[in-house]
Amino acid sequence: MQFLQKYITMPWFRNQRIRYKIIMIYFPLIFVPLFVLGFVSNQVYTNAIVKKTIKNVSDNSSLIITRITGMLTNVESCANMLTINLNKLIVEDPQSQGAAETSLQMYTQITNQLSFALLVFPDVQSAAFIDANGRVFGSNLLMERNLELIAGSEMLKQVDVSSGNNMWFPMQQRNYLTPDSQEIVMTLGKRVVNIYTGQKLGILVLNIKESSLSAIYQKIGSIQDGSYFIVNKGGVVISSQHPEDLLHEVAEPTLKNWITSSKDTSDLTSFQHEKTLVVSSDVPSFGWKLISMAPLVSLTADTRKITVLIVLIGLICLFFALLGAGMLSQLIAKPIMGLTKHMKKVKEGSLDIEFQVSSEDEIGLLASGFNAMIRRVQELLTNINFEQKKKREYELALIQAQIKPHFLYNTLDVIYTLSEMGRARDVQRTTKALADFYRAALSKGRETITIEEEIRNVKDYLSIQRIRYSDVFTFEFDIRGEVLGGLIPKLTIQPLVENAIYHGLKTKGSLGLLKVTGEIVEGKIKIIVSDDGVGMLPERLEALVKKPESPEQAVGYGLRNVNDRIQLYFGDEYGLQIESQLGQGTEVTLWLPFQSEEG
Repeated sequence: MQFLQKYITMPWFRNQRIRYKIIMIYFPLIFVPLFVLGFVSNQVYTNAIVKKTIKNVSDNSSLIITRITGMLTNVESCANMLTINLNKLIVEDPQSQGAAETSLQMYTQITNQLSFALLVFPDVQSAAFIDANGRVFGSNLLMERNLELIAGSEMLKQVDVSSGNNMWFPMQQRNYLTPDSQEIVMTLGKRVVNIYTGQKLGILVLNIKESSLSAIYQKIGSIQDGSYFIVNKGGVVISSQHPEDLLHEVAEPTLKNWITSSKDTSDLTSFQHEKTLVVSSDVPSFGWKLISMAPLVSLTADTRKITVLIVLIGLICLFFALLGAGMLSQLIAKPIMGLTKHMKKVKEGSLDIEFQVSSEDEIGLLASGFNAMIRRVQELLTNINFEQKKKREYELALIQAQIKPHFLYNTLDVIYTLSEMGRARDVQRTTKALADFYRAALSKGRETITIEEEIRNVKDYLSIQRIRYSDVFTFEFDIRGEVLGGLIPKLTIQPLVENAIYHGLKTKGSLGLLKVTGEIVEGKIKIIVSDDGVGMLPERLEALVKKPESPEQAVGYGLRNVNDRIQLYFGDEYGLQIESQLGQGTEVTLWLPFQSEEG
């Protein structure tokens, strides 16, 4: 529970959408219990199967060892019985010296005894008797071949020096004293002596096939995909269900070390990268170990089926959980997401929307509150826009009132100067130009006029100034025809021209040029007022461009008022741009939106 609380309070989780939150909560609630159930059930079933298999294999191993021990005991019993019978046959019926009939009779009797013993003890594959003279009597004629090998056999030499006890020789392949040289056999040797005198009568050899031992595994110890085999103390396989492994050491080093170091035990470990159940059981009297092996994959096949079934059930549950999450998303998350989209639109500035919801639950209450908030915001914005419009009108009227007297007293100063100079005709023309200028400036109360009217006013103003400063500057206009129909706040260009005359050309000391051009660039009106006057210092240009923190710090009264008027009318993307180089002149660029009286 603490982990879940920590999980849902993580920042990345809190920032997810509600739909994904529902899914991310549902998923672990379904997946984790199913995972735990599958894992635990798999471990429980696997452990139970391993324990049951160990018990079954141990029981089967005991039966196999009992059967093998009984088989070997039968071979020893067969040897004892043949020893007695051969004593009776040879001692009670002495050989006739040099008589061929007697030798043949003896051969027949001895081989009959050997064959009879094989019938009584079927575990014995073959038997042979080598008498004191080196003659071989076999239960099978093939036993009597390769007499020179028989005569020099180390096995027979060992038996010959024994005291008459049964001697077992390990599994081997040989081409003498066996009916098949390709077959692997285990041999019992016994020195046969006269029971009365102890005189040697010969050597008895009994063979038991390896296949007789491995046949026991098939009958008793069947393991699914598993196997049984017997190893000696040196780790050599002497009996196995796989003939290719016979008489070879255990190929897997890890398995060999485990076999040679363990006693009666069992283990679940990995051999050749595969987890395998191994059970070791000692075969008494021979130092052998019966090894049973079963791959865990085969043992747990049913467990995996159960696990797959649990996984399928889990996937079905997960599907229905996700389906339920989708339904919850439709009922809860979808209205919230719709409300979120509407709120994003409001954040982007769209207020002409209303969120429709038909429910009366918490989502319905949120929607009603949202709609009421939007209506209230719209009302507040309407009031603010009205108040801002009034404020702008007042500010424009104030700026206009500041500009008009500024121009008036400069013009009256010109008329006064002309009057003193006795230039009555120029006074008349100046006064007439002033009257025309103010007639156009009043414009019947309009705040904006066409650029054509504004240019006419500027020309009247320049006519006035040219009378006074005829030796200071000349002027020219280059206004494109499509620009003349555009709208402009009245008395916008005149302050720029006036600023160029008084601050750029008047102090130049030689005749200068004032130029006014106009064109349309990318849908905007671009008007340039340039002069080739004295220009400005970089510090003054920076002060003009920089917005002052207080009115006392303002520089360039006329230019700043013009810029403020334009931005109040049309927005901050429009206004003035000033470029100036000391000694080369100044260029003021005026940007306006292209508007006309028809538009």
